[in-house]
Amino acid sequence: MTERKRDQNQLVINYLYLRKTVGWIGTLLPVVLIAGNALFFTTTLPDSMSSYYYTHMRNVFVGSLCALGVFLIAYAGYDDWDRWITNIAGFGTLGVAFCATKPTVCGAQARTCVAPAVRTLSTEQNVVGTIHLVFAAIAFIALGVMALRFAKLPPSEELRPHGFGGWLRAALGLPQRGQDDPRKPADKRDGAIFRTCGIGILLCVVLAILGNFLPQSFKNDVPVLFIFEALAVFAFGVSWFVKGQTLAPTAARLATRMQHGVAAAALAAEDVQPAS
Repeated sequence: MTERKRDQNQLVINYLYLRKTVGWIGTLLPVVLIAGNALFFTTTLPDSMSSYYYTHMRNVFVGSLCALGVFLIAYAGYDDWDRWITNIAGFGTLGVAFCATKPTVCGAQARTCVAPAVRTLSTEQNVVGTIHLVFAAIAFIALGVMALRFAKLPPSEELRPHGFGGWLRAALGLPQRGQDDPRKPADKRDGAIFRTCGIGILLCVVLAILGNFLPQSFKNDVPVLFIFEALAVFAFGVSWFVKGQTLAPTAARLATRMQHGVAAAALAAEDVQPAS
């Protein structure tokens, strides 16, 4: 094996490990925040993932986001679109980590206000909290678009994007009109997973925004924002899991066992057939 070939193989392995690491952080972060806060500190569930900044799990939350941000910025992708989108997602994630969300504001009728909750927000808390929301929206939208782009078809020389519609389809990783899908069945299955994750992330962003219009009494009982944030982060992790081929060995073993099971069942059926 030549030195150049060995370096290329090592680069592929490093990219797979990078994708797997991003997938693990994304899928485990919501679970770790809930479990760590409940087991070691308090059973009170913050109303959003960002609110864990004000709990004892702050270092885990900020450290995980910093790792994700650095990994996303380091990920080069396949073209300029990938690089721009992952860079935007990475810087957005770092912004979420370093700009704290607004702390909980105690109700006007509350007799006591236990820290980190506050009676009123300071100007700094308002400004930084608003910046946090902007970074969060940018990061989630970019992560959703990135998941969609994972499903993009190989570039076609015959069908280049034309006009705004073609440009938008190329940016989102959608096939151009009339473009055939030459991928293998396994790649098509992965593409369906990527699109499901991407649409799920973007849908969670919309639902999280709409959740602000729910009655406060309902939001006090159900952590709506946390649920949608956790689902979006989990979908993001799954998309990178699949891209990093983390589950490929398990899926291959399951497929092999299913094939063996079907073959064994067919042989058993032939054995029990009466002789003619």
